[in-house]
Amino acid sequence: MSRKPADAKLVLAGEIYTPRKRLRGGGLVFAGGKILGMGSAASAFRTARSLHDRSKPFGLEVLEFPDLAAVPGFVDIHLHGGGGAEIMEGTPAAVERALSAHLKNGTTSVLATVMTAARGDMLQAIAAVGRTAGRLPEILGLHLEGPFLAGRKAGAQPADHIRPFSAPEWRAFVEASGKTIRIATLAPEAAGAPAFLALLRKQGIVAAAGHSQASFDQAREAFRRGLRHGTHLFNAMSGIHHRDPGLAGALLLDDSVSVELIADGFHLHPSILDLVVRLKPPSKIILVSDATRSAGIGVKPLRTKAGRLFGSSMTLARAVANMAAWTKRPLEEILAMATENPARLAGAYPRKGRLGRGADADVVLLDDRLEVRKVFLRGEEIW
Repeated sequence: MSRKPADAKLVLAGEIYTPRKRLRGGGLVFAGGKILGMGSAASAFRTARSLHDRSKPFGLEVLEFPDLAAVPGFVDIHLHGGGGAEIMEGTPAAVERALSAHLKNGTTSVLATVMTAARGDMLQAIAAVGRTAGRLPEILGLHLEGPFLAGRKAGAQPADHIRPFSAPEWRAFVEASGKTIRIATLAPEAAGAPAFLALLRKQGIVAAAGHSQASFDQAREAFRRGLRHGTHLFNAMSGIHHRDPGLAGALLLDDSVSVELIADGFHLHPSILDLVVRLKPPSKIILVSDATRSAGIGVKPLRTKAGRLFGSSMTLARAVANMAAWTKRPLEEILAMATENPARLAGAYPRKGRLGRGADADVVLLDDRLEVRKVFLRGEEIW
């Protein structure tokens, strides 16, 4: 005989990170996929009792994790694949396999990332994302990493498909996505970039600089035109020289612009991560996985035939643990880089990226080594 699902869940944890605040020995109440209350264990019990309509049966499931910390579900705004599959395969099955590998590792929301390719292949991948189903991280929209980039800093992007900005092609991408594109990565120095920046600003889409050889001055001009974000800081962009600070220098010095960090130990040296947290406001640092098919299956990052890194094999949970170990910053600050900060940039805050009344009940339980032990997606236990 199957057991009737509980009307509400009360999760008691040794610690709760909102992520900005740390509560010891608190509780969270879920019902209907939302967080209805949070606080001390006593106040959480009171909230749970207040839900009980005595005119009908009521079930409350109490889950106790005294040795674990409850944190918001991770939000990954730059993710290409995982579990042996990639979004660019262009099928719903591939998208579902790629994203499910991250859900069990605590990533509960994503921007599915489409990389540079032939127009038809990009449209097919965009359509596949829109047809996914199943128990996956919530897809908050799309991040288009290209194709309007610069060939000299192609990185793992196929250089033969990098092309100048085309308004009709961009319209095709927007229409195919159902207007769900949230971030577009471009090269500020590329042909047509000023027109593209103006269009993105009008459409309310975050313009990000990446795969770019832009000079310091070109980057600052792009900021004035509305560029708001830097895609995988230092990787595939003009770096810092003492006589030429480049795109990386401009991104570090402008406090209004956010940056992505790939904290896997391959893309960036740990000391560079420490440098960034000393220079940038904490609210403007976003951890990303930039994961490809190798993520979640225990292999090293992929490389192109030319030996360039092709994304990472890391999950966002590992990025959080690495960042905490290598920078020694407070855990509240590090967690915000993988929850609140990306949720804000993706336009999903306060529904995502926090633990608090009214937020989606996306909750991850971590042990003292910051390893994922349990995941709730909209209040349902996933793993």
